[in-house]
Amino acid sequence: MAYEAFSRKYRPKSFKEVIGQEHVVKTLKNAVKLDRVSHAYIFSGPRGVGKTTIARILAKVLNCKNPVDYEPCNQCENCIEIDKGSFPDMYEIDAASNRGIDDIRMIRDNVGYQPIKGKYKVYIIDEAHMLTKEAFNALLKTLEEPPPRNIFILATTELYKIPETIKSRCQTFIFKPPTKEQIKNYLLRILNNEKIPYEEDAVELLAQELEGGMRDSASLLDQAVTYAEGKLTRKDVEEILGIVPYSYVQKFLGNIKELKIDENIKLIDTLEDEGYDINVFWKQLLEAIHKTLIDLALDKEDKIFSKEDLKSLIYLKTIFTKAYSEARTFFDPKQIYHLTILKTLYLESIKKIEQLFTEGVQVIPKKEPEVLKQEIKPQEKQETKQQEEIKPKEEQKQDLNKIISQIIKNEKVIAVIMKNAEIKEDENAVYIKVKSKSEEDILRDNMSILTKYFSKEIFISSPEEKKSKVKESKKDEAVEKVLELFPGSKIITYKKEDDNV
Repeated sequence: MAYEAFSRKYRPKSFKEVIGQEHVVKTLKNAVKLDRVSHAYIFSGPRGVGKTTIARILAKVLNCKNPVDYEPCNQCENCIEIDKGSFPDMYEIDAASNRGIDDIRMIRDNVGYQPIKGKYKVYIIDEAHMLTKEAFNALLKTLEEPPPRNIFILATTELYKIPETIKSRCQTFIFKPPTKEQIKNYLLRILNNEKIPYEEDAVELLAQELEGGMRDSASLLDQAVTYAEGKLTRKDVEEILGIVPYSYVQKFLGNIKELKIDENIKLIDTLEDEGYDINVFWKQLLEAIHKTLIDLALDKEDKIFSKEDLKSLIYLKTIFTKAYSEARTFFDPKQIYHLTILKTLYLESIKKIEQLFTEGVQVIPKKEPEVLKQEIKPQEKQETKQQEEIKPKEEQKQDLNKIISQIIKNEKVIAVIMKNAEIKEDENAVYIKVKSKSEEDILRDNMSILTKYFSKEIFISSPEEKKSKVKESKKDEAVEKVLELFPGSKIITYKKEDDNV
């Protein structure tokens, strides 16, 4: 007997065996139950999620001789023939190779005849988006005036390519990709039915790496079991998928933590020399970093990183994701990854900037905190005051000049303002007088910088602008011009404050 692949052997044969498309199954079963089956459907979704399979199951339910609870019996002659693809009233058309107007005309000519063996004629058009414009126009006439007992099911992976005129005459179902848990349970069912020994990690890895549907997962499991020659292990799956051993991922992340840039560059070169796909390895890194971020955010322990590394890891995830996106279409992915590894040198810089920012932002205390008042005894406070009085005024002035010089040297934003400002201090505060209101605003915006240098209260001021004199002078000139134009006139009322004549 010929070997039957897992993808064919474990293809669902009834609605209850379908995994992950509950919304589609429930609607179709209710349609059969209430006798509200539409004449045309569009099944849209990624490959291998069950579009054609459910179309066949619907064809069986409608033509089954002994349906049970609106499910096909899978034992009658009609059900068996539909499973084999030999049922005369079911037509499966691959629109990728039969996409012309002549192929659709054959269908249009056929719909006028009554079913041969079943109750309904079912037309399943796979990859329907591949039909030509002329073929869609020919199909449109049939969908507008559908003959009785004819059902059309258009399966497509690209719904946007189906004309709106066709969509408006069909019921559309969007098929969802299966979850990792659903794929895992499906693979476990196959392994248990086939009595194949396996490692739990191997099945977990298969479910995690698969991005297709159930059909792809069954095909890959079939390949892995054949390769394993007995028990399915994680190592077998890693070799089949080209996955890099997780120890390399941990080593790479450990090198990032310790800023061993040269070691990670060598590691990438080693992986390429050993025949591994660097893109696959980088994807594993992204998954590992994402898991670490979530664990740290939930206060879970990590072997390499701590919660203090959370901000650095967010930066790391961002640049690594961008690198992965660029490298997949670049002629030499290794160049992209080498550059990204070099960028990890700036992780330490991020920490320093963060530390500087945190230390720079301080609140200027107006009053002495209560805690300090309790800790400093009256006698100690008096001694401190006496020591400050003993300190010569010349020394205090030298300290002030030294501080101002440091500000001018280190703080480029306010250097020019501080250089031209008039600065004085006493025992309790520092007084900074600048030349204009705009300079005063700039210093107030950068108060956090000043508090790093002065431990006292800071008062900033600027001279008031004498606008009234300017207005007065302007006013006088205007009045004089009016008097010149009108000889013999005189001023009746003249208010300088309101600028009225």
